[in-house]
Amino acid sequence: MKLVVTGASGFLGREVCLAALRRGHEVLALGGSRAPTIPGVAQARAFDLCSEAALEALLLEEFPHAVVHCAALPTIETCLADPARAKTLNTEVPKKLAQLCFHLGAKLVHLSTDTVFDGVAGGYQHTDQPAPLNLYGETKAAAEIEVLRYGREHAAVIRTSPIIGNSVGGDRGLHERLFASWKEGKSASLFTDEIRQPVEASNLADVTIELCERSNLSGIYHWAGTEAMSRHEIGVRIARHFGLEADKFVRPISRGEVPAATTRPRDLSLRLHPLAGKLRTPAQSFDEQLAQLRVPRGCEDWYEQETGRKVVRRLEKGVDF
Repeated sequence: MKLVVTGASGFLGREVCLAALRRGHEVLALGGSRAPTIPGVAQARAFDLCSEAALEALLLEEFPHAVVHCAALPTIETCLADPARAKTLNTEVPKKLAQLCFHLGAKLVHLSTDTVFDGVAGGYQHTDQPAPLNLYGETKAAAEIEVLRYGREHAAVIRTSPIIGNSVGGDRGLHERLFASWKEGKSASLFTDEIRQPVEASNLADVTIELCERSNLSGIYHWAGTEAMSRHEIGVRIARHFGLEADKFVRPISRGEVPAATTRPRDLSLRLHPLAGKLRTPAQSFDEQLAQLRVPRGCEDWYEQETGRKVVRRLEKGVDF
């Protein structure tokens, strides 16, 4: 199967490309300002997705069997900084991709977010009505409507959660960002009353590729890990997994202590039915996710001094070769 992956320079996009290669597919990896460098990917380009003419020409030329759309302005802050680009990249580009995939008879797997919900109820089902609290959530919710309007029989939307895992640069995964703060002597202040349901990057990538392979699965689905936790509990479990003193490195705070936090969704836990019962790829417990994490590059000496544990670095496919 020939796949086009957008956002391939990003954390998840890279993992999607590697997952596709593991499953024997051909990949065209599209980055933003630079061509992605991914072992095993023969075709990689820097590409402006916001150019409708260029996007149409590319897909008509390549004629892929499926497109995985990972590219986006991915945070509340980046969307607020450039609202026009947020609307174009997060809403208009998915709409155009859905139209083109419908024309080509190709499968579109579009990555959405738990932030389409307001976080009041928690335990959201895939049939629940979005109610975003911010521009990021608004643009992603609008994209879901457009994708399914043009690709109901050819498209799958995956709403997902905060992503953890090992990134190439050692700075994109949640635990990597925590380690960077800890190394600088800063504890992490994390909410005890803001609930999230993390997912590991390679597991989510496997799900996206399996959806490409399954022509009978279309519509909106939820995918995350199996455990919903407070951000504080997530940080504590990461610290303890690495043998660090959680009380030293993770400080509990409540949303009431940070006025701006009250405008953020409180509980974005997701129910994984029915997708979890249809896939061969299993949802992971948080312990299973933690088992895949490594000490970030550049933190080895600090970590050894802090814990007395020697870091043994093995060569890793997709990172070292």
